[in-house]
Amino acid sequence: MRTLICFIVLASGAVTACKPAPPPQRAEGIDPTFEGSEDEKRTMAVEAALIAAYPGLAVRNDRDLTIFHKGEQITSYRNDPTGCQRYFLTGVLKLRDKAGDTYPVAGVTCHFANSENTYLVLPNSDKYLVHEDASASPDGRYLVSGFDRADKTQGSLAIAEWPKVRDVVIFPAHCKGIVWRDGTHFSATCWHNDGPNEANPYDSFAFYFKAEISLDAAGKWQMVATQWVDRDTYQPKTVDKPLYHFTAVPPPAPHFDKST
Repeated sequence: MRTLICFIVLASGAVTACKPAPPPQRAEGIDPTFEGSEDEKRTMAVEAALIAAYPGLAVRNDRDLTIFHKGEQITSYRNDPTGCQRYFLTGVLKLRDKAGDTYPVAGVTCHFANSENTYLVLPNSDKYLVHEDASASPDGRYLVSGFDRADKTQGSLAIAEWPKVRDVVIFPAHCKGIVWRDGTHFSATCWHNDGPNEANPYDSFAFYFKAEISLDAAGKWQMVATQWVDRDTYQPKTVDKPLYHFTAVPPPAPHFDKST
């Protein structure tokens, strides 16, 4: 039921009007497509499950999300309508520390306006930007994630050696559906943009393919396409061109400036 606001004229003592109160105004930055949506409810459920599965990693207290590392508080995030309207723990990756032991690393997603950022929270509280399909090798030595822009038409895949996060190489193709076969070999579905479409940059010449990605004997990461697939269904597709073979190279600028 909407609240009624009644205006009273004190000079006459008469009630002159009652009208419905205006609906509350959303604070700047709030995304009505996420706030209160089924997507938000699912995200809340994911966070609750992760907190239960990794006791001591994160604590939710109303608007605050606090992240810990080995029993010590790293940082705390507070929902803020003028910044990140919602912070959620959305994933956990097991990565190795300098001693070679693996430990859980919190993946936090910040929702703001109609966008979002996902990052890993490092033990020194720094943020390591990743995409939602980030994946760690079984031994926690390598982190695979999208690099910079990654969408339906372009993007790159980065491989970082943990915890020396400055040791990054990239492929000119973004991938999802990563499945590790062992500590230095994984398969994925990827796409590469052969060139810009000047008429419509959001519908460029991207080709999709199944790929095997592995570390060769010389210490170079190789991406070998094994099959062309349809962009939307990922079903096999005939393409009249040679299958891709990429060798990962260092990015043009450091992906991250600090080491854990």
